[in-house]
Amino acid sequence: MKITRIFGFLAIILFCCSGFSAGAASDDNEFAEFEEDEFADNVVVTNAPDAKQEDRKSVPPIVQKDDFEDDDFGVVDEDESDDSEKIKEVDPDEPTPVQSLKFTDVPAHFRSNWASYQVEGIVVLIIFIYLINYIIGKTTNSSIAHTVFEMCRPTLEEQFAVVGDDGVTDLDKLEPTLKRDTDSSFSAWCSGRVNVHSLFLQMKTIKRQDLVSRVLDIYDPSSDKMTIKVSLEGGNDVDPLIFAVGEKKIAAKNFREMFDLNSYVSEKKQVAQQLNLPATWQLYADQNEVVYSILEPGVVSLLRKHEEAIEFIHISDQYTGPKPAEGESYTRLPEPQRYMFMSLNLAKLGQDEESAAEILNLVFYLIDRVKKMKLSKDAKQKAERKRKEFEEAFLKQTHAFRQEAAQARKEEKTRERKQKLMDEHDPERQRRLEAKELKKEAKAKQPKMKQMKVK
Repeated sequence: MKITRIFGFLAIILFCCSGFSAGAASDDNEFAEFEEDEFADNVVVTNAPDAKQEDRKSVPPIVQKDDFEDDDFGVVDEDESDDSEKIKEVDPDEPTPVQSLKFTDVPAHFRSNWASYQVEGIVVLIIFIYLINYIIGKTTNSSIAHTVFEMCRPTLEEQFAVVGDDGVTDLDKLEPTLKRDTDSSFSAWCSGRVNVHSLFLQMKTIKRQDLVSRVLDIYDPSSDKMTIKVSLEGGNDVDPLIFAVGEKKIAAKNFREMFDLNSYVSEKKQVAQQLNLPATWQLYADQNEVVYSILEPGVVSLLRKHEEAIEFIHISDQYTGPKPAEGESYTRLPEPQRYMFMSLNLAKLGQDEESAAEILNLVFYLIDRVKKMKLSKDAKQKAERKRKEFEEAFLKQTHAFRQEAAQARKEEKTRERKQKLMDEHDPERQRRLEAKELKKEAKAKQPKMKQMKVK
């Protein structure tokens, strides 16, 4: 029993010793598998038996690596990494595999979602509304202008030899048409009548084609207007006159802006009351005799009949256009011309052909009346004296302006000479310039005396 126990104990000891020796052997050769892999990488296997022998002869001896090489700790040299990348390069003769298409997932906010395009939708809607308004407004303006022109056309063709002259078409082939200057402005030239150089008929409608103007028109309403501008024939046999009548607001505005009205005329309130003009109108003239010569009973009755359609009438032999802006002035008096101007409200005129014909006939009657009008000797002398006094006052004013400008230029030159004297660094030259400046100042202070030649 004891012997069996002893043998069993010895067997256990032998088993443990064999296990320990096996573990030690494995620990001593723990890099063996890496050496085998490296050896396998360096050996090229071929099928031919002769090639095996040649390769075995050409294989260099295996050098045992140190236990502490960098590869053991995961450190790779750059040269070795480059070599490994070269080994991994694909052979160009070898066909590349076809890669399958990959569909990228589109984010949700890039998909068809109308809520993401609200701003763009509003912009497109505004552009669409603007285009629709442009087409409708342009068509409406053209329709209004051509309708009024057709109402006036028979009277114009009766009074003038040429109606609607565009300056390009031959007179033989010319047809009476209305020219479109802009989408809201239309015009027509007429010529070939006694006492008239030319008549310019212009229609300015509301800018219905412009959406912004339509919105602004809600706060500041305006209306379609037609203006008739007539260049009158002059001559020595025509008496001087300046006359204006119309609605208070428009007449007062033209009185402030027009150079001839602002320079020669005055308001005639008592005469307007005597002639029974509309209470909402104002009358301006250079003298009363002109008013009584023009505003005959028949003319006054027509003015009262078409009070809403007629806005302003202006007749002058000294017309030069608007006066200069504030702070500006004419250097010389502009050349005046004989001129007649009438402004009409197309909204009040409506589509009444009879009213349009009556107003145009009134224009032609005033043209002939101004040509034939004869003032008394005193009224004519008074008008001529007033024009002469205004011309002399204007010349004095412009002379004063020229003197002020000359004095300013003189002072500027003196200032430049003194500045040049101060900037001079050469003492000798500075002394000469100073003496020259003192000499000029002394000469300027001396009294001016006229020389008289004794014969």
